Amino acid sequence: MTEPTTTTFTAVISAFSISVIYPNIENGIILGALCGSILLVISEECISVLRRIILFFISFAMGMLLAEMTLFLLMPLFPVNIQQKMPLGLGALIASAVSVKLLLWLIKKFDDPSDLFDKFKGGKS
Repeated sequence: MTEPTTTTFTAVISAFSISVIYPNIENGIILGALCGSILLVISEECISVLRRIILFFISFAMGMLLAEMTLFLLMPLFPVNIQQKMPLGLGALIASAVSVKLLLWLIKKFDDPSDLFDKFKGGKS
């Protein structure tokens, strides 16, 4: 079995090889998405290795796709003088760490749609 540092190093090298294939993607976005994906995977404790791998790739892709939108949504939380200097990698980090958790939560909510509609009607909470 490989050590975690070897696996992480391999993931970093693989992620930056994407920047060679797709030169239009900033390295900050790739690094942010990679870090967010790793955070997501290590925070999930009781899932199988296969599911962790799948969640890693989904999270990485979501981080790269949603980096700009997430950063745009985060802008009002910061002072005006900092907003112009915020890197896209921050948006990628937040998007990759949160998007999969949010999607899994929505999937669980839609397992029982009647419960969701009851909350809108003012029923049980």
